[in-house]
Amino acid sequence: MKKKWLLFSMLSLLAIPTVLADLGDTLGNVWWKIMSVGNLSFLGMSDGSVVVALTRILIGILVFTIFYAVINMLSGGDKPTLPFIKKNQALVISLIIAIITSIFLPAHVLLAAGTGWATLVALLLIGGPIVGIAFLMWSYPGKDSEGNSKETKATVVLKVILTILLMWILEAMRYHVARMI
Repeated sequence: MKKKWLLFSMLSLLAIPTVLADLGDTLGNVWWKIMSVGNLSFLGMSDGSVVVALTRILIGILVFTIFYAVINMLSGGDKPTLPFIKKNQALVISLIIAIITSIFLPAHVLLAAGTGWATLVALLLIGGPIVGIAFLMWSYPGKDSEGNSKETKATVVLKVILTILLMWILEAMRYHVARMI
């Protein structure tokens, strides 16, 4: 019985500050903190310099990873090409090359590389479903062994639904692309 009273007393004492707390304001602040991480404003820098700084860090990590993996691969195995390089030396060499690359790479080159990769990923994310749905509509349900189409009412309805979905995706893309231009 004493444990229940002790637990009730502790919870009551801990609940006192919640009476004065504005829950909506607290949740709103949490939301804006999450959004500031997403748009990188928590760093306290201008948007352009934040993007360049983050891209420099990411390029440095990428260069380090690639060089370290290649040097390790060339210095190990049955017939090593670089038998005189040990793992700790590969680490130092890769780290120095990554630091030099990330410091001395011009900002416009970083932004151009980032724009190119972002465009490629956007095309894959947007174009992938469109090409997939178009291929599905073209090839489904296929033909039988004699070359006749196995089209039924259900497959026609499925193709109509896929066509509507494809048109919706293209319309949503057109709206957002028009807003960007």
